[in-house]
Amino acid sequence: MLSNRNRARLHRFGRRFMRRNMQCPCAVGECLSLAQVPEGNKAIISCNKNLQTIERGLYLGMQISMFRNDTTEPNLIIAVGDARYVLDRRIAHEIRVKIV
Repeated sequence: MLSNRNRARLHRFGRRFMRRNMQCPCAVGECLSLAQVPEGNKAIISCNKNLQTIERGLYLGMQISMFRNDTTEPNLIIAVGDARYVLDRRIAHEIRVKIV
């Protein structure tokens, strides 16, 4: 029987094999992060790994509009359909888009 200490070691060991590093399907330089889209432009989402934003409607192929993207502010404002969202810049860096 394994002690709790050894069981915890094996549990952490197995987690390394479960992770898969998902890559963006776009070619290098073809897409950019959502935080880099200028104000007033529209873009289509090409890669999103954040589950919370997917549940809000920011899924693959959805068109978004950038309302406010000031580099001095920690948040940016985007529109998806009729909804407006305030996103943290850290989350916006994870979302990859293509400008329309």
